[in-house]
Amino acid sequence: MYTVTDLSKKLKVSVKTVRRHLKNNGIQPVDKDGKTSLYDDHALAVLQDATQTKRSKHEAVVNAGVANINKSTNTPAESVQVQERLEQLDKSTHTLAGDEYAKAIANQVTEMLKSDTSVNKAISLLTVAVNRGRIIDQQHDELVAEIRRLDDKVDGLYDRLLHNMRHFNYRKMAQINTQEFLKVVSKQQDKGNGQASKQVKKKEKGGGQDKGQGA
Repeated sequence: MYTVTDLSKKLKVSVKTVRRHLKNNGIQPVDKDGKTSLYDDHALAVLQDATQTKRSKHEAVVNAGVANINKSTNTPAESVQVQERLEQLDKSTHTLAGDEYAKAIANQVTEMLKSDTSVNKAISLLTVAVNRGRIIDQQHDELVAEIRRLDDKVDGLYDRLLHNMRHFNYRKMAQINTQEFLKVVSKQQDKGNGQASKQVKKKEKGGGQDKGQGA
């Protein structure tokens, strides 16, 4: 198990960065030690992936920026537009899924700028990608919020179950069960006695008839 401080040391990033990644990727603690949240190896693996993807996304954006500067056919205005879109792309995503998407777009823009492709196509791609990256993160955040809501609901039901179990009067329930059991036994005995009485009367009646025939 790891505390936030432990995760910070393993990932070699600040505690603030760890908390941000935990929130952005919807990672919940698996246990608590008093008030200290504890996380497992799965959480560590996701955070390692998230921090590495964040770095590689930024590197991809920087590489695209260099390709933009080196593209001699760009006008100053076109170069500015590309750079502005790249900066927007770098800031537009905060989840692992969003960062992966932004990194792929930045790499694609780099290839476009290194080729004879029109710079306008690169600008259009970046404009669409910025909006799509935000949508990806928004959908992710909504999903995380829904998962948390369901978790809270389940926790609430579990707490109510524990409360009911703690306050359940087992002694009273046992008495009720015993009384009901005795009632059933009593009914069965009464029924059995009734049947036995009928059989005795039938025998007596049959015996009387035999005596009459003998006389």
